[in-house]
Amino acid sequence: MSEITKIVSDFELIKHPSAEILGMPAGMSAANLSLVFHTPKGIPDKFSVLDIGFGAGNLGRVISSYEPAKNWIVDGVDGFEANCFNKDLINKKYYRNIWHGYAQNLDPDIISGYDVICLLDVIEHLDSITAKWLLHKLLNIMRNDAYLFISTPLWFYPNNQLQAGDLEEHLIGVPATSMFALCPLIYSMGSELVCGFILDKRSLDYIELFNPITSKSFTKQRGENLLRVMGLNYEPGKYYKTALFDEPYLPTL
Repeated sequence: MSEITKIVSDFELIKHPSAEILGMPAGMSAANLSLVFHTPKGIPDKFSVLDIGFGAGNLGRVISSYEPAKNWIVDGVDGFEANCFNKDLINKKYYRNIWHGYAQNLDPDIISGYDVICLLDVIEHLDSITAKWLLHKLLNIMRNDAYLFISTPLWFYPNNQLQAGDLEEHLIGVPATSMFALCPLIYSMGSELVCGFILDKRSLDYIELFNPITSKSFTKQRGENLLRVMGLNYEPGKYYKTALFDEPYLPTL
């Protein structure tokens, strides 16, 4: 998919679905979505969020329902067309702008305009080369004062396509060693050993250490064993700051 099409602009539907669109909106993140409120900036009065692969739109719902974030703006891009025409999301105005297509086809100037870029339970649906490339691209494009909120199972979580074109099949597993090698600022575990991380621009310096696993034998137990050996806390719903949380990013000149 090389094209990207704007479906919703300023909360209004500007492109109507064709008769060929099949399927129902789908895609649920098992991450602790409230981690988006725990960047080093806290909860500013105004914040702009790009939700890549928004699926059923749970992040938009969470942000919309949280009073301190009532002035936040959330935009979304998704490769599954049915998600982009989700009547509930559009009618309730959870997303200001919605694009159908892949985030890498968005204008870089658009991507660099956001305070937080979210990639929630998305990279495991990509092959290892594409996953690494997308992370590199987003970290490279985003502003020095922006954040990347990323979540993924820390094991090979089996998942298959349920509808034609729904992009739901999992192709990789991501070990904890890969995610923590990116030097996250804070993390929080959701269900099924799906962990969310807030990264800043400095993670770009460590991108070569991000090495997903393609073997389905990388089980949940093996993923948990890695966390235990690394001595990491991972109680679901808790927030764990790393040593870099309060250390500002200083770009290399």
